[in-house]
Amino acid sequence: MTAVIPSSRSPMSSPPEEVEANHEGCGQSESIGSYDPLEADTEDVDEDFLANHLRSPPTFHATEEMLEKVEKIQNVGNTEKSMYQPLASLLTTMSEALYKTLTADMQEKLRSRHRVPAGEPGHMSFINHSSSAPRHFPADILCDVKDAPDLLGVYNVGDFSSDVDGVYKGVPHHRVEAIVEAKPIAKSGGRDQATTYAYRHHQARPDHPAFYCLVVKPDWYQVLLSDPTGVVASAETVWGDLDLLAAYIYSHYDPPRDHFLWDETIAWIPGESLADPPTWKVNVQGQWYTQGRFVFVGEPWGRRTTILRVSDDDGGEIVIKEVYRHHQRRCKEEEILAHVHGDGDVLGVVRLKGAEHVTTNNETIRCAARGEETVRTKERFALFDSGSCLLDAKTVNDLLEAVYDALEVHRTVLLERKVLHRDMSLYNFLMYPKWGGVSGRPVSEKTPVSIRDVLRGSKRPAEERFPACLLIDYDNAAQVQVTGGELKERTGTPLYIARSVSLGMVLLDFESLFGTFMPRLTGDALQLYTTAYGQERYDRYNDDPVTRTCHGGYPPTQNSHPRAVREAKSPAFVHRPEHDVESVYWTLVYALLRVQPAAAPRELDPSAASASVWNTLLSHYIPGEEYDRSDEKRHEVMNRTKQEWLDLFHATMEDVALLLWQITLHVCSEYALWKWEGNFHPDHLHEAVQRLILQYLVDHRDNPIELDPDHLRPTDPRSTHQGDTLTPTQLSRTQANSVSGHTAGLGGSGRGSTATRKRGRGKDSRHTADCKDGAMNTTAVGGTSQQTVESRKQATVNQPAPIAANLKRKLSDTKPSRSSKRLKTLSGAPVPPAGQGGDHDDL
Repeated sequence: MTAVIPSSRSPMSSPPEEVEANHEGCGQSESIGSYDPLEADTEDVDEDFLANHLRSPPTFHATEEMLEKVEKIQNVGNTEKSMYQPLASLLTTMSEALYKTLTADMQEKLRSRHRVPAGEPGHMSFINHSSSAPRHFPADILCDVKDAPDLLGVYNVGDFSSDVDGVYKGVPHHRVEAIVEAKPIAKSGGRDQATTYAYRHHQARPDHPAFYCLVVKPDWYQVLLSDPTGVVASAETVWGDLDLLAAYIYSHYDPPRDHFLWDETIAWIPGESLADPPTWKVNVQGQWYTQGRFVFVGEPWGRRTTILRVSDDDGGEIVIKEVYRHHQRRCKEEEILAHVHGDGDVLGVVRLKGAEHVTTNNETIRCAARGEETVRTKERFALFDSGSCLLDAKTVNDLLEAVYDALEVHRTVLLERKVLHRDMSLYNFLMYPKWGGVSGRPVSEKTPVSIRDVLRGSKRPAEERFPACLLIDYDNAAQVQVTGGELKERTGTPLYIARSVSLGMVLLDFESLFGTFMPRLTGDALQLYTTAYGQERYDRYNDDPVTRTCHGGYPPTQNSHPRAVREAKSPAFVHRPEHDVESVYWTLVYALLRVQPAAAPRELDPSAASASVWNTLLSHYIPGEEYDRSDEKRHEVMNRTKQEWLDLFHATMEDVALLLWQITLHVCSEYALWKWEGNFHPDHLHEAVQRLILQYLVDHRDNPIELDPDHLRPTDPRSTHQGDTLTPTQLSRTQANSVSGHTAGLGGSGRGSTATRKRGRGKDSRHTADCKDGAMNTTAVGGTSQQTVESRKQATVNQPAPIAANLKRKLSDTKPSRSSKRLKTLSGAPVPPAGQGGDHDDL
């Protein structure tokens, strides 16, 4: 579970086919081999859509006026704008007529839900909003994007103003109840475009579990239903039959059973004016919390992780995390956290205040648009703790202290609770933690010694031993001693996933077959270590100089030629503790390459060396069912020489570059091939990396490198910024905000964690996150990616605003036609730096 604090970097998920990669790691994690689709299936047509997903009105007769408007729509030909007025008029006229068929009690409930004042019309009106996007998307990510549906369905239409042509502007997302996309005869893509609008609508409206869209052409119309299981569509229906259209409108008033258009336990609170964004109130276990602001928004199709920071009546804050959980999902975060904190809180792991199934009108919110086998139920978690993204570090030392403690907490949970996280990433372990107020909760004596205790030379009592990190998002965690096959699954966030986990096989590349001796500490670092942990722990992990062990074991090349090792039968893949350490490594590489030293000049372009590394990192994806070892390219980064690592950094960061080079020598090995004798230590790689970090911190304790957290180093050259359409690399520059517990994720980055369809991901692939969908600066533990997100200053002067890029799908470099309103870029904070990818999860 995760909680997040609003930040300048917002993690959010991006709609399908919009962005290539959410490299802020806000994306959601993925698991290969689950029931979760990666994205909405735009080919999913239900021939019985009316019977299965709509409710027909008790009576309906098309009037002459309605039929005249239909005729005008049919005769517009190839002039799309000519459709807007007759279509809006037709839909509003039908809406008003169908509203009158409702009972007085139903009308009153609708008026109350949509806050219609007495004396005002109670029906939904359809208006032309084709010239601009709805406002107040979380973090204003879409403020400069032509993401404008043609028509919007709204209540209290008098609250909004139109120009002389009847075109409205400025309707906020929280006032939108229906979306309509119109296309002339010669144009296609209306269904895909409507699906994109549904994608964004779900992110902006946590109170809408399910949502209808309408696609209209002169010769037919089609209704779409979107919910966390995906998108299903009706058949294309000719205009001679208005029964489907009438049922579409009527279902907004009286939805069919098991179709939850509204969640009554979460609601928007308007700002002082339409120019002000709303806040949210949320009910958790019978108590209402207010002043809710988005921290993270993940993939709408799948887990749809949403994280908000809310306040109670006394002004105290907690983090709320919402997810739609697959009915067959095995990993349950609340159960894992209860186990971790079983005999007392393990400080450094997010703490859960409460968890519940969400019910509205005494019914559990249950979504199954695409069939009973896809059922997802809405779950809500309240989390005590939160934190910030590593990219918000004020100094390199602060960042490294957070990473050191993340490894120490991770190994403690592994050794003492036998739990493996399996999704360590930029938004799943946080820095600058903000600890929630708790009383009466004991602290476990197993709470580890933190780096600050080590550096000060004395240990605080366990209950005061708060670390410099916060681990969140245990949705993918597994208990290593419980059978069930979880450790054989491939799960993680694409940018940070370990190489062998991404491939689902043991590594056999040349560098992976060799090892590096356990590092030895020197000087004050050794003294501080033994003071904190004791000489016995130090000696336990040291290699034997006589037998020449390496991390306590023997590399496969100790007595065999590399070619013989590669041709021998390899052990079966399982998720090992070393894989989580490798994920921490990729997170560290990413963060240190992105942070801007305060004393260094800001770069307008990355160097050729840096651009090459970013190309490798940001293009990485988790391959689908058909893959081979060539799908993993990140060894190109790991195999860099010492000088090549130095070339990636400014001179002020020289020692940081050398630290990464040293850590790489230990992480690159494939320890599944080692021959272990005696007492194998599953945390041996934790120990090696922590020793190297400790030595650096001690050597640089008096001269920490100051960072500029308001700016990030660029990842692509300015030459790619020319024109109105961003390149895939630019699109991958998602905003990174802190996230609570989950990442989903735009998730985010939206769908940064999602593999593109062209990569052949199977329909059973899944994303976790919320890109980690993207959304905030600070994250709270306990909930997913991820949003009250504020825009972060760009890394370079000429860089476009960050985007919530989740998909690694390539976009055309040609300038789009003016008529295209597909989301091309996201300005403001990225979302889930969901980060990557969808919120899809394992069962």
